Amino acid sequence: MSVKETTSVNVLRVMMFYFPKTSFRYYALLALKEVMKLEDAKEVWSKTLAQQRKLALKRPYYSLGTNHLLRYMEWDCALYLAAQEQGIAQSSAKELIEKINWSIFGPANKAVFYISRLRSSQLLTRIDWIISLMFLLIFTAPFKYHKHSNSNEVAFDVTLCPLANYFKEQNVVELTASAACSLDNHMANLWGVTLTRPQTIAQNQPFCEFHFQPKLVKLESAKQK
Repeated sequence: MSVKETTSVNVLRVMMFYFPKTSFRYYALLALKEVMKLEDAKEVWSKTLAQQRKLALKRPYYSLGTNHLLRYMEWDCALYLAAQEQGIAQSSAKELIEKINWSIFGPANKAVFYISRLRSSQLLTRIDWIISLMFLLIFTAPFKYHKHSNSNEVAFDVTLCPLANYFKEQNVVELTASAACSLDNHMANLWGVTLTRPQTIAQNQPFCEFHFQPKLVKLESAKQK
């Protein structure tokens, strides 16, 4: 299946990914101002800062890539708690987190997907290369994963996820899917493939199971012959 790609990459937004506080504040206020008055958005952000300062005191430290991801998860948790403190429904708070996170992670993913064309013209080969790169640079120790060999898909299992563990330690397990797992679905949509994930660690399963497969193309003309 061919993937229709846009060649426009916003370099500034890609670079913002490397500055968690600046990036999160920018996109959080944008998202908040869409659903409430400016003064209310500023109040939620003020409470977010207070929550983040508390969370930072017990911040875990692992490898460089994982620590960077956890900074964002820390801000997610802070805003999630602050939003509910302000009276925002839990479901709405989770939707906010998902929107903010993809606004942050999306441009970088888009840029890497664009660059992957230099690796291969084959979609699954490109995705396999991107996944390997992510685990080399971002999803670093203590992340653990095991790849499966299958020519029809890119499949692997994540057997240890410090992001899921972080939300569990903060007693907000329900936030894991919106803050972390949803990014995988957005990436699959960006890549033009289907993600099947029968189980996750966040669902109290032993590992997260990933299957990225090409989308099926219905050939109506072939059926009519």
